[in-house]
Amino acid sequence: MKYYKSSKFTKAITSTGFISITAVALIAVGAVSWFALSKNNNVTETPQNNSLPYSSYPDTNDSYNSTVDVPDTSDTPIADVDDEVSDVPYTEDVETPSAPVVEKPTFILPVTGNISKGFSDSALQYSITYNDMRLHTGVDILCKKGTDIKSVSSGKVKSVVDDAKLGKIITIEYSDNITVKYCGMGSVNVIESDKVACGDVIGTSGEIPSECADKPHIHIEVFVDGKAVSPLEAMGLK
Repeated sequence: MKYYKSSKFTKAITSTGFISITAVALIAVGAVSWFALSKNNNVTETPQNNSLPYSSYPDTNDSYNSTVDVPDTSDTPIADVDDEVSDVPYTEDVETPSAPVVEKPTFILPVTGNISKGFSDSALQYSITYNDMRLHTGVDILCKKGTDIKSVSSGKVKSVVDDAKLGKIITIEYSDNITVKYCGMGSVNVIESDKVACGDVIGTSGEIPSECADKPHIHIEVFVDGKAVSPLEAMGLK
C-alpha cells in the first residue's frame, strides 16, 4: 500500500479553510448578540422593589385615571335624608275589623191561643165594651185568667205600671228598637231594669178594663222606634 504525503499547498488550503469557518461563526454569534441587545434596549423596564419577595404591579387606579376624568365631588354637599322623603303622607295598612254580625232576635207569642182581635191603626173595629167603633193598636190573644205570660224575646224590663184602661202593664225593650207592652196582667214576676230571656214567665193574665166585655185574653202592643206597628209583622210571626 502506498501512502501519499500531503503537500505544502494542501496543508495551506486546509489551514486557511478552518480559519475562515471559525471567523464566520464568530461573526454570526456577534450579530445575534447585537440584535438581542438592541431589542432589549427598546423595552422600558419596570423598576423592581428589591425589598419585597414578589413583583410589584402598577396601580390600576392610576391606569384608569390616566384615561378617564373623574369629577371631584369633595365639595359637593351631601343630600339631606329629609330632602328625599316623599310629600305623600305615610299611611299604615291597617286591616279594618269587620262589623260584628248581629243576629236578628227570635220572637214567640206570649201565650198559646187564638187571636180574637187583630191590629188596626186606620180601620175602626167594633168594641163590645163601649158599643162603638174604634182603633185597635194591638192584638188580643184568648187565654184563661191566670195563664202564664211569657216574654216574647230576650230584653230588659223598662217599666211596670197600672193603667185605668189597660190594667197592669209590663213594658219590655228588645233589640231592633222593638218595645212590647203586655196589657191586662194579673200577677207580675218582674220589676223595672230586670233582664229577661225569651220564654221567661213574666207574670199571669188578668183583666183589661177597656175590654172587660170581651172573652178573657191578653192584650199586647208593639212599638218600633216609638211608633205602634202590627205585633205579628214586627215579630215575624205573620
